[in-house]
Amino acid sequence: MDEPLLPTPSGYRLSLAAAGQAWSWRLTTPEGTSLTGLAPDRTSARRSAAFAAFTAEALTRTRRRRF
Repeated sequence: MDEPLLPTPSGYRLSLAAAGQAWSWRLTTPEGTSLTGLAPDRTSARRSAAFAAFTAEALTRTRRRRF
């Protein structure tokens, strides 16, 4: 299921899925790179994905400035 993050950088897509006793999340960047992880519950999965989105966005901005 694709859901918008609250808040998130634009262009990032989140997918959440129940994975046994945990939740699996997948974040797709605007460039098409996928970042994945596991969390104990749905709320934690959304928060982890949001953190990953902001981290990936910050790294992308840094890369653009340096090169």
